[in-house]
Amino acid sequence: MYLSIQWTVSSDKASIGIAPSVSSLVNQSHRYVYEPVLSSNDSDIIHLSQYYDIAIPHPLTPWTKADDVILNSSLGQMFKSELLTTGEVVPDFRHLTNQQRMYKVLFQMFDPMVKAGINVQETNDELWHLFRSLESRLYPWIHMTFKSAFEIPQVSQGTGIVLCVGNNQFRYAVTAIRALREVLHTRLPIEIFYIDDNDLSPMKRLYFETEFTNVKTRDISKVIDNKWAVLGGWAIKPYAILASSFTEVIMMDADVYFFRKPEELLSDPAYLKTGALFFYDRTLFPKWFKGRDWLLSFLPTYSTQFPRSRWWNLSSSHEQEAGVVVINKSKSLFGLLSTCKMNGKKERDEVTYKHVHGDKETFWVGYEMTQTPYAFLKSYGAVIGGLGHKGDPSQVCGNQLHLGTDGRPLWWNGGMFRDKNKYPDEYLQFTHFATGQDWEFQTSCIIETDHIYQTTLEEQHLGEQYIQLDAVRKHDESKIDDGTWNQSQ
Repeated sequence: MYLSIQWTVSSDKASIGIAPSVSSLVNQSHRYVYEPVLSSNDSDIIHLSQYYDIAIPHPLTPWTKADDVILNSSLGQMFKSELLTTGEVVPDFRHLTNQQRMYKVLFQMFDPMVKAGINVQETNDELWHLFRSLESRLYPWIHMTFKSAFEIPQVSQGTGIVLCVGNNQFRYAVTAIRALREVLHTRLPIEIFYIDDNDLSPMKRLYFETEFTNVKTRDISKVIDNKWAVLGGWAIKPYAILASSFTEVIMMDADVYFFRKPEELLSDPAYLKTGALFFYDRTLFPKWFKGRDWLLSFLPTYSTQFPRSRWWNLSSSHEQEAGVVVINKSKSLFGLLSTCKMNGKKERDEVTYKHVHGDKETFWVGYEMTQTPYAFLKSYGAVIGGLGHKGDPSQVCGNQLHLGTDGRPLWWNGGMFRDKNKYPDEYLQFTHFATGQDWEFQTSCIIETDHIYQTTLEEQHLGEQYIQLDAVRKHDESKIDDGTWNQSQ
C-alpha cells in the first residue's frame, strides 16, 4: 500500500482518524470551484503534518458592498486602470500577482451566482465587466474553447493520466504506458498532448491509439489558443492539465515509471484535503538567494509553506520535482491558471525561466501567487540504482526516486537508462535506493552512505519487467522509423 497512515474516504473527503473540518466543505455543491479553506488549527492538518508539508494560504478578503462603493469612486477608476493595464517591456510579477488575486476574489463572489443561473451582468454590470476584462488580459488563451473559466470545471469529469509527448519523448512514453497497462494493470484513461504534426508525427499518434487501450492523443492547440501561449518544451505541461477532459489529473513526464499503481495518489489524504499534491526535488546548490529574493519581490503575502521551503532557508536552488503532479481542477483552478500564466511565452522567456529551471517551480510558485492550498509529500528526492553504478562504489548512483509515506519507492524520473543523455544504451539497476541531501550532481549519486536500502525482490522484478518491455518498444520504433510498421502487426 502507498500509505502507512490510517485513513478512510467518504465521498470526496479524507477522514484521517477524524472528521474533515466543516470550513473546507461549505457550499461545495453551490460552486464550480470549491477551493478548500485550511487552518493551522485544523486537526486534519495537524495529523497530516507528520507526513506532508501543507501550504496554508493567507486568506484573501472577500468582496463586499464597501468595495462596490470604492470601485465606483474616482479612486476606483485609478484602481481599475492599475489592474487592467500592464507595462510594455518585461512582465511585472508583482502586478500579475495583484491581478490574479483580484480575479480570484471576483470569481469566488460570482461563482455561486453563475452556478445558480443568475445573469450576473444584469445584477452588477460594472463589476462583471472588470472580472471579464481581467480574465481577457490574464488568460486570453482559454477563450478559444471556454466562454469563461467557469466552464472549465463544468466540462471536466472523472480521473485520468496526462502526458506531454513529442517525437523525442516517444521512446520513453511507449514503455511507460506499456508498464502502466501490462505490469501495473492501470486502467485509468490516458490523454497524450502534443502541439502539432511536427511535434508528434501522425504515425506515432496512431501507434499510441491502436497499441494501447483507452489512450487518446490530443493536439493542445485545438483547446488552448496557441497564438497567445506559444507553447513549447516544458511549458506545455500545466496547459495540458487544464486542457484535459479530466477533473482529477495525474500529470506524469514521459520518462516517469511507477512502482505502484498511480491511481493510489488520487486517494492520498493530503491531496484530498488540498486539491494539489507535489513532490520535492533533490537538494542541490545551496546558498541560492535568487529564489527567495524573487518571491519576496512580488508576493505581498504567502502561505505557511514558503518560510519552510529550502528556497527560504537557502539550502537548495531546487524545490519541486514536477515529474508527477496531482491536481483537482475543481479545487485548485486558480493555482493552475497561475501556473499556466507563468509558462506563457512572454512570461517564461523574460522572467520565469530566467529564475528557475523550466516548469518545475512554477507549480508551487503559481499556487503561492493566488494563495491556493497545496501539499508536498515530506521527503526529498532520493536515488534508485546500483552501488557504484558509474560512480563511487560505496554510493547508490542512478535516477531520481520518490518515496511514499511508508518510505518505500513510489516512482522515479529519468527513464529506464542509467543516464539517458550520457549512457543511452545502459539500463538502470534496481538493487538499491538511498536518501540524503548531499548529491553529487554530475554522477547522480547520493554521497551519504548511512541511508542506503536494498530494494525488495518484487521491486527488482518490476524493474526487470520494464526492461523487457522496452525491447518491444525498440522493435516497434525501428519499424516506425523505416516505414514498415502497421497497426495490424
